[in-house]
Amino acid sequence: MSLSYEEALAALNNYPRREWRLGLDRMAAFCERLGLAGRLGETGSPAFVHIAGTNGKGTTTAFAQSLLVSQGYRTGAAYSPYVYDVRERVQLDRDLISREHFGEWVGRLLEVAESMESDPMGAPTEFEFKTALGFAYWNAQACDAVALEVGLGGRLDATNVVTPACSVIVSIGMDHMEYLGDTLAKIATEKAGIIKPGRPVVVGPMADEAREAIELIAKERGSELWQFGREIELRPEPAGWTVRTPGGEVSGLQPRLKGAMTATNMALAVSALYAGGLRHDEEALREGVRLATIPGRFEERTIDGQRWVLDGAHNAPAAAALAAGLMQEGYREVNLVTGMLTGHDPEHFAETLAPCVRQVFAAPIDWPRTQPAAEVAQAWESLGRPVTICESVAEAVRRAQAAAGDVVATGSFYLLSEVDAALRTE
Repeated sequence: MSLSYEEALAALNNYPRREWRLGLDRMAAFCERLGLAGRLGETGSPAFVHIAGTNGKGTTTAFAQSLLVSQGYRTGAAYSPYVYDVRERVQLDRDLISREHFGEWVGRLLEVAESMESDPMGAPTEFEFKTALGFAYWNAQACDAVALEVGLGGRLDATNVVTPACSVIVSIGMDHMEYLGDTLAKIATEKAGIIKPGRPVVVGPMADEAREAIELIAKERGSELWQFGREIELRPEPAGWTVRTPGGEVSGLQPRLKGAMTATNMALAVSALYAGGLRHDEEALREGVRLATIPGRFEERTIDGQRWVLDGAHNAPAAAALAAGLMQEGYREVNLVTGMLTGHDPEHFAETLAPCVRQVFAAPIDWPRTQPAAEVAQAWESLGRPVTICESVAEAVRRAQAAAGDVVATGSFYLLSEVDAALRTE
């Protein structure tokens, strides 16, 4: 069954909501029915760089994708969540999956998903469906490698049916605690579930409690462990950044992506290629770093002379990185357009970002899990920032455009989609 792009979007928008299953058996069964058994990282199938983390995993995935393309690999990539276009979830080389292929493959997978309705495990969830969509498409396109971002956690995430050439755990912070646990060690243990026996793992900077939990799992599984600040060294030099790893060293790295943690995320991606045996050409590494892009991560725009930054930060550690990036790039006393989803903490988020903010325009996100704008506003009012509660994100954008000074839109990736739409209609 082949669908048009519009029909495929409608089918996904109407896809039945199914509960998350505590296990990977349904996802594995779905992949098997799609003919993907033995095609998810095993010999003769794409080499996966599997990337988890509380913050920074999207940017690290973008660097890994670009680095793999520049090395000459036919490369797939997946991001979770997407920001502006659902096709961000399934990419080929540096492009989104075409609308034609999107419709074709959604149609193919729907037939298989519907055939599982009567199974004891049931049909796949929407996230499992979209993840398998990428797996099927990349195999059909004979991809050599895939940069694969985890959705949530790691151990039970639908992406965790792959056997990676290298796993990456970018960071560990207190987020999604209702699913992952209420301590850094518990959260780290869940994310370390992507570590596979005998496969290397690259780990970013984090608290000792989290690092020790990951070290233990890597040792149990016989996985070589490269840690930022230990086996991985990053240093600035006049010609750009230098990354040194046990597998080799590359200098002159000049990313065009901005943000306080960008260089660290770049170093983790470069290290993953060395650790996974995917690095062939040093000059291509420089090109890959330079060409890496990703929407919604310190994304700068200038609209009618007004500077905007769109960033999907939605927890306190991400807010800290955003605040550092704003200071680094010369943004002071910005106007803030914000909205958040339930499950995220507006108080600590606001406390972290407040030194950069002059006034706030709070709005509900058009999403089932939106936090009431009044709750988000209260967090900012308690810090003495003037807040305007808006009925919609579009109204918040209009008010921010009418204000003097720079604007930052942040609090959720779902917010950014609405901000982008509002800016395009102005």
